[in-house]
Amino acid sequence: MNNIYSKVFITNLPSFYKLNLYNAIAERKKIFVVFTGDTAGDRNKDFFNGEMNFEYFAYKRSGALYRIMTTLRLLLSLRWRECVVGGWDSVPMWMFALLTVSRKNSVVVESSYFESQTNGLKGWIKRLFVKNIRLRAYVSGAGQKRLVEDLNFKGEIVVTKGVGVFNYVEQPPFEPRSAVRRFLYVGRLTDVKNLPLLIKSFGKRKDLILNIVGFGEQEDYLKSIAGENVNFLGAVDNKKLPQVYQENDVFILPSKSEVWGLVVEEALNNGLPVLISDRVGCGPEIINDSNGMVFKYDSLEDLLDKINKISDLKKYNQLRKNISKLDFAEIERQQVECYLR
Repeated sequence: MNNIYSKVFITNLPSFYKLNLYNAIAERKKIFVVFTGDTAGDRNKDFFNGEMNFEYFAYKRSGALYRIMTTLRLLLSLRWRECVVGGWDSVPMWMFALLTVSRKNSVVVESSYFESQTNGLKGWIKRLFVKNIRLRAYVSGAGQKRLVEDLNFKGEIVVTKGVGVFNYVEQPPFEPRSAVRRFLYVGRLTDVKNLPLLIKSFGKRKDLILNIVGFGEQEDYLKSIAGENVNFLGAVDNKKLPQVYQENDVFILPSKSEVWGLVVEEALNNGLPVLISDRVGCGPEIINDSNGMVFKYDSLEDLLDKINKISDLKKYNQLRKNISKLDFAEIERQQVECYLR
């Protein structure tokens, strides 16, 4: 590990969309990736599957002494032109940020100003971290850009318009539909996803069907308040999701807070118009009148109004036609190019 790498990435886990991104970068640059293994959450097992066509190291244990000593060894053995730290959530990330040359340091910021504090002790700690990042901040969108600006970041801010590369499929050809009836949610069943509001809206629209893919701590509660027009499909393997997307008419994501929303991109890639809350991070970057609608995250009235509007058959089929023309290979290329500077 004595070679000089163009970029060294420090990230938490080998999620499939990160692996796809690193593999694409590795086709053009010599990179090394350090997986700290800090967080996982409620995810399908195949969320962490994928090839690694680059050099990497993964922490094997969680003990503090092991992690500190291992990080020191990595710091002494690796050489790079840019160190890209994937946030400020772990001891290894802090060590890479604070014990190295700040003018070579960058940070990937996926939190937004909605859910990340910039005041008080937590804000002071984040400013301390950011102070030793002098090169670049890679931010997925406007909410993340505002966060680093609030933290007084002085380096270059690069808007990537994505948090990784999902397993996109060939864009389905446009075929008009004769009815808009089946709505789809894909994600964890947790409080932040705002699913009680979503289920309540379909309680008032019993002529429509809501299909829910995912699992989580709210599952039993959500089932207890759901009507007969709400179906819980459980976990679905990533490779089977395209079929699920394409069997539905509209994708809906009602989150109270969503750093980005990769599932929104997946839905568009499978031909679905999308309806998302105004707290979904990708909204300002990729959702507009040509492919979907945005509603106020805490307003049942606004959600119902947008459900009505997106169900208008003429409007709906125009959205599908527009979406069929999206070039996801070009979208991927633009995101990868952000890391090839």
